[in-house]
Amino acid sequence: MTSQAEVVGLKVAKALSYVCRHRDELAELLDEDDASLRAVEAAVGSPAEDDGSLTPLLDALHAAVRCAGDPSGVYGDTGRSVMPAGVADLNVVYRCPLQLCIGRSGHEVDDVPHCRFALADPALIRERLP
Repeated sequence: MTSQAEVVGLKVAKALSYVCRHRDELAELLDEDDASLRAVEAAVGSPAEDDGSLTPLLDALHAAVRCAGDPSGVYGDTGRSVMPAGVADLNVVYRCPLQLCIGRSGHEVDDVPHCRFALADPALIRERLP
């Protein structure tokens, strides 16, 4: 049985993965009103006690993105999976170096993806699944 904390953790990880992958598009969409995006980035950059502390910030970003014209926001489900990266691909996955998000499956990337939340902008960790 999945606990409420696991559900919240997966929701946060999924949203962070989306924000990491689409950060530039989100900043452009939000234009000058990107305070909610900057708040999420700042919170991810500092140690948090739990995933629940990011939920209100992601909720605010979700609302801002929807208000700016993206009906799916950061929690949207169109083309996004709640399954961890690699479950559908079962070949190559890219894991988050900070262990914050669900990462990406190999078929989601054209080049080596980088973590947008880490200070040094490290590459996601490539892993071939058995």
